[in-house]
Amino acid sequence: MVVVTGRNWRAGLVLSAALLVAACSTSPKAPVAGPGEYVVQPGDTLYRIASKAGRSPGDIARWNNLQDPDKLEAGQVLRVVPPGGAASSSDAPPPRSTGAERPERPERARPPRASAPEPVAPPASRRSDWAWPAPGQVIAGFNGTSSKGIDIGGNAGDPVASIGAGKVAVTETLRGYGSVVMVDHGGSYMSVYTNLRTVLVKQGQQVKQGQKIAEIGNSDGGRARLHFEIRYRGNAVDPRQYLPAR
Repeated sequence: MVVVTGRNWRAGLVLSAALLVAACSTSPKAPVAGPGEYVVQPGDTLYRIASKAGRSPGDIARWNNLQDPDKLEAGQVLRVVPPGGAASSSDAPPPRSTGAERPERPERARPPRASAPEPVAPPASRRSDWAWPAPGQVIAGFNGTSSKGIDIGGNAGDPVASIGAGKVAVTETLRGYGSVVMVDHGGSYMSVYTNLRTVLVKQGQQVKQGQKIAEIGNSDGGRARLHFEIRYRGNAVDPRQYLPAR
């Protein structure tokens, strides 16, 4: 603290301001996300980040060379778009001029062409390479808002099978979901299995169609059920439109 008395008040004021500027300049700067990037917040998981970005956890882990996706640090900057897809028009270098080119007249300048929006979900189609995750009856359907998937009835301990070949992307416990398993099937498709009693696979493990990956648990209401979702680019789609008809 600088104490100023008498005629030295002006010099003291200048000194205090200089000390304040120096202190601010030495404080660490908060990380800033650039185009196509995301700054990890306290409590974030790869699944939550992928859901926000509309991507799969496997893609984000690969784009960022994450050796252990479970070990994310607050303040860490992650790429959440494919390499080469994050640059905006302001990041592109200006065109080189040879001097022989004539500047285009303003009235002839063409407006930038708008890029076509990327579809949220693919057209619904049955998948011959997928199977139902459990043999029970559907007791709650998909509506896209309050229900992002379907509930399949059963008994506690009944097997839960992977709908298709893929790689286990997530095994964790989420509030409101209980134990969760997510399998990345490639092509931006992900299957999600929740309300599980026992998880039998590990993150990063390769699984086959029909392989037992978990067991059904009891829901909050007491009835055993499997909550199942299919996501495309992070967006929920109606599983019954993709699984084999039965």
